[in-house]
Amino acid sequence: MERFGTRPQNWRGLYYVYVVTNGVEKRVQRRPILGATATLSKRAAEDKLAEIISRELTAPAERPRLLRFSDLWRGFSSLKSGVWGKAHAGNLQSIFNKHVLPALGNWELSQLTLEPLQHLLNQVAQRGYRRSTLKHIRTYLKAALDFAVDEGLMNRNPARKLELPKAKKSRERFYSFAEMKQLLSVSAGRENLVFRVLLFCGLRAAELLALRIEDVGPDQLRIDEAVKEKEKGANRIGETKTETSDAWVAVPPGLARDLQAWVSKHPQRHDPRAFLFPTATGTAYRVGNFLKRVLKPIAKSAGIEDFDFRAMRSTASRLFQTHGTVKDTQGQMRHADPTTTLRYYVKVIPENQRKAVADFERCVMKSGAKRRSKAEPSRQLMKGFARRPS
Repeated sequence: MERFGTRPQNWRGLYYVYVVTNGVEKRVQRRPILGATATLSKRAAEDKLAEIISRELTAPAERPRLLRFSDLWRGFSSLKSGVWGKAHAGNLQSIFNKHVLPALGNWELSQLTLEPLQHLLNQVAQRGYRRSTLKHIRTYLKAALDFAVDEGLMNRNPARKLELPKAKKSRERFYSFAEMKQLLSVSAGRENLVFRVLLFCGLRAAELLALRIEDVGPDQLRIDEAVKEKEKGANRIGETKTETSDAWVAVPPGLARDLQAWVSKHPQRHDPRAFLFPTATGTAYRVGNFLKRVLKPIAKSAGIEDFDFRAMRSTASRLFQTHGTVKDTQGQMRHADPTTTLRYYVKVIPENQRKAVADFERCVMKSGAKRRSKAEPSRQLMKGFARRPS
């Protein structure tokens, strides 16, 4: 409360309110004139100010009825920033910046109906994008507009009946038996081990590059970590893709012997937490760098111009099926739901799964490969350590 003016003097109040303008909340000062000091006591002026504040607090909140969709999306994604992972948030923002905001960004929420939303999805499908992209757009359009309804910015969600259009099915790439044998024949040392782990054990790239020395068992590998491509520092190593990905997988005899030999010559072999396939500085590789700089040139020399990790995992699954049952394949690829977590406990690999992966290895490795004694690793097995500091 303060006196205001010279002649006559007036009582003026002072308080603050928060208002939303274009999706942004701002603190605004209010200074109402309450009456002349000559006719209104200070106590009466305070009571009048309290009545004004009470009336404003109980009045319906002002809402920006002409809010644009771009403003809504910015506010919604900011709210979810603490919930979404960094990689997921980046992927989602990329999809919306490319497809959704150019088409819907300037639309006022009050004008949005089902028709422009469905038209957008149909256009994205016609441009040949995958079903997963369409699902992302539909799911998060609904979520953002549900948020607008909850906040009183819209009366109903126009995306409620949004249908998923038919998407063009992309042909899944997987490599033939002959291509795999050629790939293994032109690789040596660390790279040969990496290709064999990907093929026989069915690991994802992020899981492969997060393997540590302590994860190598006599005839099995423990999978319980993964490289996070977009994270930095200590956050680069995190959880696997799903809870069911934490598991032990069978390793065929030949690969198991070579992995043990690799560990025995590892520069950091006395540190169980050291990465199995580290960079020259002992850190974990980034997935994209390892693919582009290390594996793709070798694959190209084997006649595989389009080598990537996704196709390699599909290949592992398909080729393994010819040597084991569906249940064996599910166990090796970690597609089945586990009953307990296997992060810190060794799981006994079923004997039929162990036999299946051994038969798979024999079938790939026997043709055109010189037989080695069981105790003798490949002469070039340690080649990958040549570039590393001792």
